[in-house]
Amino acid sequence: MGEFEKQGAVWDEWAPYYNEDSLGSAEPVARGLARLAPQRSALELGIGAGRVALPLARLGVTVTGLDASAQMLRRLEERRGDLPVRGRIADMAAFTVSKPVPLIYVVSSTLYLLTTPERQLSCLEACARALSADGRVVIEAAVPGGTGLPLKTELLVRGVDEEGVRLSVIQHDAAAQTLTAQEVRLDGSGLRMRHVTRRYVHVAELDLMAHYAGLRLVAQYGGWELDACASGRSQRISVYSLAGNRDGFSLRGR
Repeated sequence: MGEFEKQGAVWDEWAPYYNEDSLGSAEPVARGLARLAPQRSALELGIGAGRVALPLARLGVTVTGLDASAQMLRRLEERRGDLPVRGRIADMAAFTVSKPVPLIYVVSSTLYLLTTPERQLSCLEACARALSADGRVVIEAAVPGGTGLPLKTELLVRGVDEEGVRLSVIQHDAAAQTLTAQEVRLDGSGLRMRHVTRRYVHVAELDLMAHYAGLRLVAQYGGWELDACASGRSQRISVYSLAGNRDGFSLRGR
């Protein structure tokens, strides 16, 4: 079983228990993406149950999404109502589209779920092939070593209440640039565990990968307000265009 199939199996099992609130409100994310989608059409990599895609669609953007998990996409279908959101099973490291896309985005460090540099580069190459001539690729990723992604082996207590206990057990491998975690949930229904490995990339490394994939950095932000980056920020939002595209970009924040 390859990495794509393993990811699908993990998220299929976890889908009934997925906590939409675990990553905070998606409204600021949707507003930021809507500013970057003047053509009102977007492709999300790792759409899941639509945490970001649904509020983005409410702002008038048609969203197509890719995911490894059929169960997560089933939840998306149940929740979307009449909103212009569609999902399909596809590997974000090796996807194709039927026509060029003006906005491709991946949020919440989902790129890190591709656990080798080869698969991460393959994803960026697929984005470059799918992007329209004046399109943008937007990647939100936690800054390694920052407050959003501490690089250490640790046990975290995520929550304790009358319903149960939520724990994360994390092992850091500096040489491989990986964080391997067991997400543990113990409540009245029993014990559940979710194994997740993430391969983080440093900011300059991501830009270099994008360069080799045929993309160029046009803007970089420290938050979804699309403000200029500041030192100490726990995340980076990087915006790329095709390397040959030299048109202006009004939201430049570098």
